[in-house]
Amino acid sequence: MNYRIMGQGFPTLSILFLMGLLLPRSGLSQNPVPSVEEQGYADTLLVSGKIVTMDDRSNVPNTPGNIYEAMAIQGKRIMALGTTEEMKSLAGPRTRIVDLGGKTTIPGLIQTHYHLFTRAVAEYGPAVGLEDPSVQLTVVAEETAESTTKKLREAITNAIRVQRIPAGKWITVRLDPGQQEREEVGGWLYLRKINRRQFDSAIPDHPILIKVNAAQGIFNGAAIAEMKKLFPTWEESSDWENGPGSAADGRAAVPDQGALTFEVWWSDEPLDKLAEALRLHGLDLQELGITTVATRILYPRVIAAYHLLNRKGMMSNRLAYYIESQRGNFFNLTTVRQFYKGMGAPWTTHSGGGEMLWLNGMANESWDGELWHGCLGSDVPAPPEVKAREKCPAPGSKSWESYKAAIVNGWRPVQAHGVGSHGLRLYIQMLEEAMKEGNYSLEYMRGLRTTAEHNAFVGTLPDVMAGVKKFGIILNVKPINLTNIPRLRGDYGEQLTPFIMPVKTWIDEGIRVTFEADFTNFWSEIYTLVTREAPLPNSSETVVLNPKERIDRVTALKMATTWASEYMMAEDTIGTLEPGKYADFTVLDKDFFTIPVDEIKEGVPIAMTGLNGQIVYDRDQPETVR
Repeated sequence: MNYRIMGQGFPTLSILFLMGLLLPRSGLSQNPVPSVEEQGYADTLLVSGKIVTMDDRSNVPNTPGNIYEAMAIQGKRIMALGTTEEMKSLAGPRTRIVDLGGKTTIPGLIQTHYHLFTRAVAEYGPAVGLEDPSVQLTVVAEETAESTTKKLREAITNAIRVQRIPAGKWITVRLDPGQQEREEVGGWLYLRKINRRQFDSAIPDHPILIKVNAAQGIFNGAAIAEMKKLFPTWEESSDWENGPGSAADGRAAVPDQGALTFEVWWSDEPLDKLAEALRLHGLDLQELGITTVATRILYPRVIAAYHLLNRKGMMSNRLAYYIESQRGNFFNLTTVRQFYKGMGAPWTTHSGGGEMLWLNGMANESWDGELWHGCLGSDVPAPPEVKAREKCPAPGSKSWESYKAAIVNGWRPVQAHGVGSHGLRLYIQMLEEAMKEGNYSLEYMRGLRTTAEHNAFVGTLPDVMAGVKKFGIILNVKPINLTNIPRLRGDYGEQLTPFIMPVKTWIDEGIRVTFEADFTNFWSEIYTLVTREAPLPNSSETVVLNPKERIDRVTALKMATTWASEYMMAEDTIGTLEPGKYADFTVLDKDFFTIPVDEIKEGVPIAMTGLNGQIVYDRDQPETVR
């Protein structure tokens, strides 16, 4: 970008306007420009560009809101928008002028559901001195669970003998699916075909973790004994979260594997190390135009590390977090109820909380699980072996009781995995119970803006949609899930098709819909929402799933900016480019609004990112911001 200081020359004007249907109202001089006498000089001007404010909150297609040539920033906030000439009238002798060269500027991207702390330690943990202390092995799965179990047992015992691994040393085994489907191999652990009892007698002196992914793993008896040193109620918590008998099977799901790393292996490491890894990953997000993230956090040390960064003024992005410590610290039912009652519900909105970090509610993310375990109940019949893997919460389950206890005690409930139609129906039933027990009004419950995540097979059944509308549930979809659905249609048949993520219907009916990016990739997800394309299993060909549910690209972008800010109760501070809001913006190297759709799939390069009125990333002049 071309930087100038007022009084040292002006950049050449280069203005690009949104054409056709994408220009419902061209925002030139629609707002009165403040005078310098009233507000002082601007600190920064962005001029000669195409600034798309995304300030239209309606669900009308192709309505991005106002479009301006220039934007003035004073301190951390947007001062004014208008023509380049108008904004230059706000410049003083020390005002920095940035020539956008016609580039498109949008609000900073908002990732509504991203567990950035796990990615941070994976990428930067070793660099800051946070290492996995275990002996690490990889075993490729065989065709059956039985032959795979035998292979795992032999590989571990051989490694202990050959490498002379001392007793008490942790061993981590990555079970590579090989020629098998990852979901099938993960299912062997989930359905207990591979369990701790098959390893305890052969490997009694070494704690082992065998994992397919973060959700599917098992501990042996020695590993459980180590976990219980810090979490005496681990067995009770495991059975409560994962189902009766899970502890006896050694089930090591998401909270177990993460707690092993953050709360066991790194319990004696200085908190500064973890904080630095989190900060470094935040810088990566800046380069991708991401200014705000929402996440649940299971582990108290992660919360402590973010607050350490915040106290030092070193946060690299805004973070709304949802406390989930009852999972990462393995609480029983009594403790969960005491926890939410004793905490006093300190959640808040962005404007009422911290500028860069705010506790925005609570979560017990594991509701009806991930894609393969979505609860469809009787809505979509299937063979018994398919139905056996569906996870349908009920009163008494950890997720049900955690959410209910939190709501009754004044907390905002967020990020429940509402994958299937019946799973979401059950969530609505839990909300009804909590509203009655807490003696809350429907208006109060709607004000909590609870959310359901992923929503791959929610469909449009009348009773479910009525419940979503009644409680004002925000549906936060995961478009990347569409890539796996063709395989699932093989299990459920064509009857599954009407249930597959009907985003356009939901939006048209007035339901607020947002989406979570694929980790940090927003553009492939927007492409999926616009085209509804999904790859066929074991093929280079694609299939279009529910083409009538395609949405336009502007609406898709609203889901990651305008509406995403509502998800974390920050619509009055971020999410659009309007005077008085924080100056969080992303400058694109291509015009997202006019390029061919196929180019969106490849990604829209980021030229510049602004956060809190500061240019924190500039691809062309990195030395000016680093």
